[in-house]
Amino acid sequence: MFKKKLGGIIQVDGEEDTLDTAAVEEPVAAEAANAPVSEDVWDSDEEKAAKRELQEQSSVIGKAAVITGDLGAKGPVTITGVVHGNVSCEDKICIRGEVVGNITAKSVLVMDGGRVQGNIASTTDLVLQTGAAIEGDLVAAKMNLEGSLTGNINCSGDLCLGAKSVVTGDISTKDICTTLGAHINGRVEMKG
Repeated sequence: MFKKKLGGIIQVDGEEDTLDTAAVEEPVAAEAANAPVSEDVWDSDEEKAAKRELQEQSSVIGKAAVITGDLGAKGPVTITGVVHGNVSCEDKICIRGEVVGNITAKSVLVMDGGRVQGNIASTTDLVLQTGAAIEGDLVAAKMNLEGSLTGNINCSGDLCLGAKSVVTGDISTKDICTTLGAHINGRVEMKG
């Protein structure tokens, strides 16, 4: 039997039954007001606290924002607007907008539609999705590239080039895997 609550009315297979909402809505409304959207009901208190702390440390540069100058952050950064300047982050950077400047972070994700004109250095991983483009050199421990790169790659670990990836520049890596359709316009050097 399916029940759907519609503002104090329960609908059961097209029929309506009234419900005493005072007894039900007060505790539910209080819980909903205190629970952040990103938390899962199955998370432990420690996991919820960690998610809240991460959410409080996150920075978002919105679509309409244009920042001129260097940007530094300790927590995760999401850029959907435009940044003209260098970006450094002790955590993850997610780029959906445009960055004209160098990027240094723990982890970097350039999403579909994201554009970067500058060098990127990541201490762990770097992901370039299909439809994203970078003009600059890349340095990371691990890379997964699906988009377009004009610049050199220095990867200390695994480098994966997807079917729609286009790399114009030299590659230096420990291991490389390419999918049929990947284009490399440059030299490839395998590190020992």
